[in-house]
Amino acid sequence: MAVVGIIAEYNPFHCGHSFQMEAVRRQHPAAYVVAVMSGSFTQRGAPCILDKWTRARHAIAGGVDLVLELPFVYACRSAQDFARGGISLLSRLGIVTHLAFGTEAEGTELLSELAARIDTSPVQMQLREFLGQGCSYASALTRALVDNAVISEDLLRAPNNILAIEYLRALRLLAPQILPLGIQRISAQHGDPKLHAGITSASSIRYALRAPFPAWDQLKKSVSPYVWDDLKEAHRQGLPQEDSLLELLRYLLLVTDVSALMKTYGVTEGIEHRLIRSLETATDYKVFLETASAKRYPRSRIARLIMHLLLHFQKDHAEECDVCGAAYIRPLAFNARGRGLLRTIKGISTLPIITRTAAFLTSSTRKNDAATYSLLQRMLAFDTRATELRSLTLPTAHTKYHCTDFIMSPIFFQKERTEL
Repeated sequence: MAVVGIIAEYNPFHCGHSFQMEAVRRQHPAAYVVAVMSGSFTQRGAPCILDKWTRARHAIAGGVDLVLELPFVYACRSAQDFARGGISLLSRLGIVTHLAFGTEAEGTELLSELAARIDTSPVQMQLREFLGQGCSYASALTRALVDNAVISEDLLRAPNNILAIEYLRALRLLAPQILPLGIQRISAQHGDPKLHAGITSASSIRYALRAPFPAWDQLKKSVSPYVWDDLKEAHRQGLPQEDSLLELLRYLLLVTDVSALMKTYGVTEGIEHRLIRSLETATDYKVFLETASAKRYPRSRIARLIMHLLLHFQKDHAEECDVCGAAYIRPLAFNARGRGLLRTIKGISTLPIITRTAAFLTSSTRKNDAATYSLLQRMLAFDTRATELRSLTLPTAHTKYHCTDFIMSPIFFQKERTEL
């Protein structure tokens, strides 16, 4: 039985994701597809445009059989940690045979070779050297790999290739039994802000939705009808506003001393002082991120750090989660095939399957001292708080529609997958 795993954000689910599903089905027509999906915040530290249950339902309608949540403690981290968290969860299901992911390269041979080189002594030594010179991790890794392999730097500047290399690296270290299935991207590139008919980047869709009157007719050509309907409704009610995060951050830094800030994951080298100075002149969240970022501190790192500060995600939490790996299986949505797959997973995996949050953590027990939690409860608490933090970025009129982890159950999408 072929079971193909995918690590994704689906922010939102669009024609490019449908293309990936087509490619998977062409190679493995009868395969089950399991997606491990970011929950309320993206890997780059932004609130997801739609809530996680809606995005999971879209994925099921688009051909995925089972959608599981990637815990916040991995989802809102660097590419390396994002990849390792996703692979950790997929490997612990006990049934995944392949990992499908997008690349800008043809095939995975060269990327696999680069992934193997990362943990060699020469690359690690140069990586530390470049980091010490003030380079970001991505830039330092690119320079170290280029210096130690006959490759083009352009190959490593493609965002999907960097993430693909980290997937391959994580497979090599954590799950060598899972086979890579690289799918070459076509048309729009990752992060392209221009909206294209058919396959376009998720960034271009989100950018188009910022307009008071989005080009709905053009958007309709880039997403499926069910996604288009939900995006229109979300736009009508009000999409997440990142400026809300700025005010929360102002208050947090006002009442928190520097010694406490230093415990936060990602706070190093005096970056907390840079945040405080940037807040003094920032007029909105976008300006704040631009002011706080630098060669050493890319915008995405700053945005992730804000999430870690607001959710009190500390260095010891990250270390514990990285050592232990994913602690649970949390279904967000599934179809009939996915429900059968969950039964199989239940009989094989040692991880508990969480379909009702309150069976493991309640809103009242979450207020207790975190030191009394189990690892599972600590990890789950971050997921629940991230959901509610995202809700705080929504307009007040949205309040009565807020979904929280304590009231939502996995969605059973009865319609069988459509032909793509």
